[in-house]
Amino acid sequence: MIILAIGLTTSAAAQSRTESGLLQYIPLTGIETAQGIFEPTTNIVYGNTFVLTNLEGLETHLFTISLNYSCALDFIAVQCAGGNHFPVTGGSWSLVVFRSNDYIGTLFGKVSGGAIDAVTINGEESVFRQMQINLKATGGVKSFAGRRSANISGVYEGVTDTSSNQATGNITFGLQ
Repeated sequence: MIILAIGLTTSAAAQSRTESGLLQYIPLTGIETAQGIFEPTTNIVYGNTFVLTNLEGLETHLFTISLNYSCALDFIAVQCAGGNHFPVTGGSWSLVVFRSNDYIGTLFGKVSGGAIDAVTINGEESVFRQMQINLKATGGVKSFAGRRSANISGVYEGVTDTSSNQATGNITFGLQ
């Protein structure tokens, strides 16, 4: 059996085998800490940031992600124009892992694409945002140092309540 290069292990029930190797699934809860800053010259929102954790079992995970996404601003409504679908153009992420209260290491990388969808009710202001963000590992420290992170990719799937900024979701990592 291939051992996932990033060394993350949770319960056997949370792992599944696919054609591309072993998958690691981590459920998360947290908050949107920054909505980002709109840059009108590029029509990009920079720095939409989330901090999420998983405190279940023997492992604790702290996941942070900062996104950039395309958005043409409607200056009259002071919101993104052009519909409810916004392509993710970049960003960065990190995953800090503790096992039995001992620091195991940090895996980090870049955001390699994805999308954010604003969900509205009756055409009103968005109620929540759904996102699917592609993650690519570029390195790590401690237990993750020297690993072949170039072969590790993942997806963050999340939902954010726009009134409270509460976020829930999961990350799934696997070998390419």
